Amino acid sequence: PTQHGYGDRAQLARILGWPEERIRIVSSPIGGSFGGKDELNVQPYLALLALATGKPVKIHQSRAESVRSGLKRHPMRIWMRTGAARDGRILAHDVRIVADTGAYATLGPAVLDFAVEHATGPYIIDHVRVRGYSVHTNCGVAGEFRGFGGNQVTFALEGQMDRLADALGIDPLEVRRRNFRAHSDCGPLGQTIAPTEGADEVLAFVERKRAEVQSRHTVTSASAYHRRGIGIAVTMHGGGLGLRRPDHTGGRVRLTRHGKIELAFGFEECGQGVIAAIPLLAAELLDCAVEDVEVVLGDTSRVPRSGSSTASRATGMVWHTLKRIRPDWESKMLSLAARVAERRESDLRLGPGGVHERNAGRLVASYADLAAAAGDDLPEVEIASHFPVTPDTWAQDGAHYLYSFAGVVAEVDVDLLTAEVRVTGLHQGVWAGGVVNPMGYVGQIEGGGVMGMGFALMEDALMDEGRYVTRNLDTYLIPTALDVPEMELEAIIPKVEDGHGPRGVGEIGTVAVAPAIAAAIHDAIGVWITALPVRQDVLLAEMAKRGETLWRWMPSDASKESTSWGRERIASSSS
Repeated sequence: PTQHGYGDRAQLARILGWPEERIRIVSSPIGGSFGGKDELNVQPYLALLALATGKPVKIHQSRAESVRSGLKRHPMRIWMRTGAARDGRILAHDVRIVADTGAYATLGPAVLDFAVEHATGPYIIDHVRVRGYSVHTNCGVAGEFRGFGGNQVTFALEGQMDRLADALGIDPLEVRRRNFRAHSDCGPLGQTIAPTEGADEVLAFVERKRAEVQSRHTVTSASAYHRRGIGIAVTMHGGGLGLRRPDHTGGRVRLTRHGKIELAFGFEECGQGVIAAIPLLAAELLDCAVEDVEVVLGDTSRVPRSGSSTASRATGMVWHTLKRIRPDWESKMLSLAARVAERRESDLRLGPGGVHERNAGRLVASYADLAAAAGDDLPEVEIASHFPVTPDTWAQDGAHYLYSFAGVVAEVDVDLLTAEVRVTGLHQGVWAGGVVNPMGYVGQIEGGGVMGMGFALMEDALMDEGRYVTRNLDTYLIPTALDVPEMELEAIIPKVEDGHGPRGVGEIGTVAVAPAIAAAIHDAIGVWITALPVRQDVLLAEMAKRGETLWRWMPSDASKESTSWGRERIASSSS
């Protein structure tokens, strides 16, 4: 499995000292990559062992080996200093980011660029200084992770907005509103971006949903030792690799001998649902039926170069590619149908199952009829293109042009005895252009939301002197079905099509979840979260400082050997 067959081929060619044409990569779709397969993992060892033995080779890693060798998201330390007027308008924003990239650079520079770009998020701030450092250490190798540095910096930024609101005595949503970007504002780096109402739309969702949640929210719970809280967060997330990045794409459409429309692309299915999206987009943009389409991915001998399945780009690139292919494809197909049916091209149109009469709609020639008539001269169109980038050539490397937006409202229940945090509600409004596959859209956002919960509350690959302490899923905890709360998604459809089609939603559902949960924890117990994942011992200590009523389990006779246990009150509630 891989996110980039042609990328694997290029790197293996360098490792083996071979021309790329000698190497064929055949990948298999995977249920989820989350960035971890955008770089080489076992491929070089497989190739070298296969060459050394002259036999097929399979590598099967234990969980501990997988943990040790697999890529991790970049741990980041982020400092922010923000100045604002009394009315909540932000005047200055100073940010310092230090990212631990481990022993190798891999995608560290690109991840850092993305974090630097998104350090101001969807807010318009006149005076900004952001300094980012990617640092080599003896820790595990860090690389691409779902969100690509946006998760870490958004956690810091949205927490900063909440602290600013608290210091000014202004509602957190209102502080955001007073600094939000408008429809035609520039991007975070001052670059021209596609005009969008996405920011306003997701903020309106957050306002509506928060009010709804608050209307049914109660302070008390089943126990006096529980507190409930509500938190919000918003995000603006760039799609594609950005300016001056190798973000080329392309695709091929051809009629097969058995009368199917074959769509071939060089990116991969890695859990984002592009295999299901391609026929749906083809039906819309090529005026065919879903059943008319065959999809070819994952074999460098059969597909054109289309770049990597990363940066939430694949679905959008299918849309752009098919839009550009349509005129030539239509011309070739109608020309062939006109010969077969002895009709004028102007009287014909593409349609489900074949070519139809333009006015009456009757099927004139099926795709199978056309394939039989074409013989060896089957219609085919292939194009190469590039992901849309800002026209401002002066802009910083990696600057994005297309953005998606999300707003999150999180509900939590905090146990005052154990400091366990349970997410009881997670609601997301997402603006990402049109929806191609409704079920896939929901799956991506809900799955991303659960992954964001793990990022916020559980997942931590601990290291000690350069070695992983966490080696299995008994200590590296991930959310299970029992942890999934009530979830709601509102897909915010643009009022007017902007000419850029759907944005991918593989990442946007994860990015703003952690800061919303952190805000909800603060709402519940008044503790500001400064590090992820949230640790129960830290929460207990902070609650004790605040004078909450807490209990600590200890032996009743104060002896370590005792098996009789009682409770000791360690702090009194001021209320």
